[in-house]
Amino acid sequence: MDRGAEELPAATAALSPPDDYEWLRCLARISPVGIYRADADGLCRYVNERWCELAGYPQEAALGTGWGRVIHPEDRARVLEEWSRMAALGVPFRSEYRYLQPGGRVVWIFGEVAEEHDAHGRLTGYVGTATDVTELRRMRAELEQSHAELEERVRERTRQIERMAMIVAASDDAIVSSDFEGNVVSWNPAAETIFGYAAEEMIGKSSFVVTPADRIEEARMLKARVRSGETVHQFETVRVARSGELIEVAVSLFPLRDAEGNVIGTSAIVRDIRERKKAKRSLRQLSWRLLRMQDEERRRLARELHDSAAQTVAALAMNLSLLTQTGGTMPEEKRAALLADSLQLAGDTVRDLRTQAYLLHPPLLDERGLNAALRWFVDGFTQRSGIAVEFEIAAEFPRLHEQLEMTIFRIIQESLSNVRRHAKSATASVRVTREGGWVTLEIRDRGCGMPGGDSDGMGVGIAGMRERLLQLGGMLTIARNDPGTAVIARLPEIL
Repeated sequence: MDRGAEELPAATAALSPPDDYEWLRCLARISPVGIYRADADGLCRYVNERWCELAGYPQEAALGTGWGRVIHPEDRARVLEEWSRMAALGVPFRSEYRYLQPGGRVVWIFGEVAEEHDAHGRLTGYVGTATDVTELRRMRAELEQSHAELEERVRERTRQIERMAMIVAASDDAIVSSDFEGNVVSWNPAAETIFGYAAEEMIGKSSFVVTPADRIEEARMLKARVRSGETVHQFETVRVARSGELIEVAVSLFPLRDAEGNVIGTSAIVRDIRERKKAKRSLRQLSWRLLRMQDEERRRLARELHDSAAQTVAALAMNLSLLTQTGGTMPEEKRAALLADSLQLAGDTVRDLRTQAYLLHPPLLDERGLNAALRWFVDGFTQRSGIAVEFEIAAEFPRLHEQLEMTIFRIIQESLSNVRRHAKSATASVRVTREGGWVTLEIRDRGCGMPGGDSDGMGVGIAGMRERLLQLGGMLTIARNDPGTAVIARLPEIL
């Protein structure tokens, strides 16, 4: 450790690449794999930032023999033995082993080492890479466990995982370098994959080949910034593939310089962010739906309170006002009638408010389960709406997870609410069944059917039901009932 720290200035001066390899230093800083260099004696002279992230140690701690402390104690002897075999026999070093970070976190590494030689062919040192394959190891273990009884398939799976490890060692991002005139001078395999052009097709061509016409000026401005010495990080824009498909990308650009520091070209790292952007758009849509659902629920509560409790309270206030204004001049019979009416109005108000509170979260659902809560709700719905509802659920229907029970209750609640508001049906039916580990809900009416014949545009209630079911691994189907509408929901019985 101390020896490595003392040798840092000399090692830096001795092994720093010439200025015309500026792009290699930039790539080392942003590389997704750890990179390290060692001299012929195996003493570490350089590690990049990614290596420090994987190891959990600063650069200084790796110099000299310090790199050995990073290797997991259970793997250290094997790794040192393989390194010695490479140094003695010249055999390739390719191995999977573990890094043990100071905080105790274990990171699985796929390591490769190549020899460095001078102009006379003498060994001067080693260059190695360290790729995080922790997740890959997890996948491998699962595959091996599920197919352990078939040895041949295990061997094939191992070969596949080794090939996957080699893929992981390579960049998934397109890396493209251009000369000062903007002509492509390098085009990596990821660029071939993303854009559909082979390297031989693009070398010597303008990088604007993959730039949409309406983004040309933007691309020129970016190149001008980089040619002036500026570095651009994660600039989100659009590029076009050979097929004509527009690809959302994040572009990082940096200048390429000659030995005198003059900018002679640009290098770009292009990341395909279509999936990330799609996920963001889906999240925004979901957030908007939730906000609309909240607003709709507030409006519904306001209407219910205005049409029931507010009207009753207003009548109660009028009665009390008459009693107050007349004082002792009002006949006793009329006073008694007003008091009786006021008591009736107060009782009605209490019942309305209690009903609203129960609809927001029915206590019966927690206390006695779905069967009791749904029967209470359906009976109340029939009394309030005048719609005759046929309800079917097994008497011995078991208790489910509270999220499942609440979701089932809300879907039936929303579906019957839609029947009352839209279907113009005098009857409806609700059926809850269990079979094969699934709970199925069927809510049917014999009304006028859905607008346009499907569920599109039926409002945030439908979207809310779908989102609730998706979160629990369920599904929702809305179709014609001939006549009327059928809402069918299925969700797993166990979360």
